[in-house]
Amino acid sequence: MSVILLVGINAKFIHTNLAIRSLKANAKEYTDIVECVEYTINQSCEEILQSIYEKKPDVIGFSCYLWNIEYVLSISRDLKKIMPDVFIMAGGPEVSFRPEEILTNHPWINLIMTGEGENTFYEFAGELSRAGSPWQISLEGIAGIVYHREKTESVSSENLSSLVRTPPRELMPLDNLVFPYRDEDVPAFAHRIFYYESMRGCPFSCSYCLSSVDKSVRMKSREKTEREIDFFLRHRVPQVKFTDRTFNCNREYAYYIWKYIGDHDNGVTNFHFEISGDLLRDEDIALLAGFRAGLVQFEIGVQSTNEKTIQAIHRTMDLQRLRSNVQRIHKSGNIHQHLDLIAGLPYEDVDSFAQSFNDVYAMQPDQLQLGFLKILAGSYMSETAGSYHMKYGSRPPYEVLSTRWLSFDDICGLKQIEEMTECYYNSFQFTATMAYLVRFFDTPFDMYRKLGEYYKEKGLFARKHSRVQRYEILWAFTEERVGLDEEQLEAAREVMTYDLFRRDYVKNPPAFVQLRDDGRKKEIRAFFDSQCENPSVLCGYEGFATKQLFHMIYMNRFTIHMKLLVEEGILEVGPPRYLLFDYQKRNPLNHSADVLEVPEDYFL
Repeated sequence: MSVILLVGINAKFIHTNLAIRSLKANAKEYTDIVECVEYTINQSCEEILQSIYEKKPDVIGFSCYLWNIEYVLSISRDLKKIMPDVFIMAGGPEVSFRPEEILTNHPWINLIMTGEGENTFYEFAGELSRAGSPWQISLEGIAGIVYHREKTESVSSENLSSLVRTPPRELMPLDNLVFPYRDEDVPAFAHRIFYYESMRGCPFSCSYCLSSVDKSVRMKSREKTEREIDFFLRHRVPQVKFTDRTFNCNREYAYYIWKYIGDHDNGVTNFHFEISGDLLRDEDIALLAGFRAGLVQFEIGVQSTNEKTIQAIHRTMDLQRLRSNVQRIHKSGNIHQHLDLIAGLPYEDVDSFAQSFNDVYAMQPDQLQLGFLKILAGSYMSETAGSYHMKYGSRPPYEVLSTRWLSFDDICGLKQIEEMTECYYNSFQFTATMAYLVRFFDTPFDMYRKLGEYYKEKGLFARKHSRVQRYEILWAFTEERVGLDEEQLEAAREVMTYDLFRRDYVKNPPAFVQLRDDGRKKEIRAFFDSQCENPSVLCGYEGFATKQLFHMIYMNRFTIHMKLLVEEGILEVGPPRYLLFDYQKRNPLNHSADVLEVPEDYFL
């Protein structure tokens, strides 16, 4: 019996490949001849090559994306050398929009599936099952493929056959899709993300996105989606990421799915959605406000706040409504919001992008993703890039190098800001510090730009840094470049100490850290004594002695109202207050310790 090996090469171990699992599940009666295997780009090509070779498949199918296409092309070529009789096929967005180019330049690949693959693969598996050999299959009757007319087995053949493109595959009703996961998959995915789709297509026409090619939107019925969500809830999987491009493009559908998730919350599973923030309605926000913290999280593509840029990339966005909705969700404090910007879009120079950055920063997202435009084959942007004088990388991910408005020097500067934003904003480890420091710069963009310039000047970008080292670098930058007087510098020391210990108890803190006041150690020990006997403030530390608690829990006096600084950017200095960092209890959105204000009564 011939065997088909479907190969996914993921960007990270925690990722899973939905495409190959969907192909296998929808092979239906032919699933017995299909095997799925996954690797990551962190593994060597040699390791992957050997693993695939040892399985001795008759057909190998690769799932192709930006992050793995070079691995696929290299590994598949070597596989053909050591397994000349193997039949190699490929599918996915990185090949299905340019199949003739791929097959011509890489003739060891025998076939490419274009577009939606489940029914195409089902027919191929059926033909293979009947023919017994991939070389005996009549391919011309299978819609949605491109292949060599004569199935050349030799990579070295100089006379390549002409290519055949069969008629396009009709799109299938999504309720016909077989659910790709099984009960036995769950243990193997214990620490990985489950990807799930409830719809395909997108009603919007963003010029840089391949989803805009198919403007129709097909959704599974609510009943089917709810049944499949039950699988994840029943197995208490940690995270489910919906791959739907704009989940709330149908507002009623989104509302009822969110309501179902809220009504059936298991207390564990997190659901990730990519949404359009300005499409949220009052009833959506009211529903979401009642969710458990961490039940759902949102990724919202803002991309730019420049109106001319938004028009040029064919987006529609009500920026005022988006801003209002994001801030309303932020105030609820229970939903992680990840907002995206794209550098390199038409009409966006450095000043314009800085404004976009500052506009989104003011919305206080949990994460601000600064990405760079990718010119994808098949997208409208790839057709119009020349008119914008766009130059972009020859290799994946085809990132923009320069435009009519941005030089390569500008791009390099924005790359530095991207890394600084990732380290000092998106990590959740410097929240109070950055909220304090930003007041000494003209704008947030200026702060991250200056910090990036400092890193470059000191040669810090080329090195790996521990968490504590990141604090030390930030402290040095604060002392050397921010221009604070002694009082302001002491305030910076206090907020940085707060951030450092809010993440974890640091046994050997940096020199700048505001240590516990030796004059109050006696009072702190007395407090821990009282909690050992009667845990009215501390819970979860039963059985520990005072001496142990003293080295497990950070507690100190602070003069700055930290919550007000972090949440509203207001610096208020008042009477000293004792704050206790409870590491047994953590914020589900940012994993920081719960911070308790201990009443002064305990120290009288």
